[in-house]
Amino acid sequence: KMKFLILIQALISTALAIRMQCRFEMREMNQLPFTYACSSEGLSNISESESLTAVNGTHLSGKSNRDVQFLFITSERGLTFFPRNIDNFFPNLIAIGFQYCNISSLNGDELNAFNNLTWLALSNQPFLERIPSNLFTNTPEMKTIFFFQNPIKHVGEGLLDSLGHLNYAHFGNNYCVNISA
Repeated sequence: KMKFLILIQALISTALAIRMQCRFEMREMNQLPFTYACSSEGLSNISESESLTAVNGTHLSGKSNRDVQFLFITSERGLTFFPRNIDNFFPNLIAIGFQYCNISSLNGDELNAFNNLTWLALSNQPFLERIPSNLFTNTPEMKTIFFFQNPIKHVGEGLLDSLGHLNYAHFGNNYCVNISA
């Protein structure tokens, strides 16, 4: 009976676990110089109740998760939300990008653990319609943001007001906003 309960507990914890496969590399993106990155296409079929519990991949020589400054997740149609616990694996992120995923909502809490974030991209998200006004509350160092080619219909009032270091914001090809600054 005890072995059965342990097996059930293991199955439940595995079912609520997100494992991300990383290709660790030096990567460059728009407005971001070469940076040590985890590029992932290894997330799918996950629910919002799950948290990131493991990161797999082979680091470049002499590097570890602590050296990763850029997380880039692409082509994850099953990813509808911003995964939790990323900061437990990559505590020194300065850049996060999601491209061609299905992120549908943000509530403003997603970036709370990333005080040093300077670069954010949420592009080509076919269901992202709202950006809350408090999204950047805890990221005062933000310099570059991309919300390119989303169906954004509402942007919270004063979204960019607290970003004194902002150099570039790209909101092109959205319903209600279609400009670069």
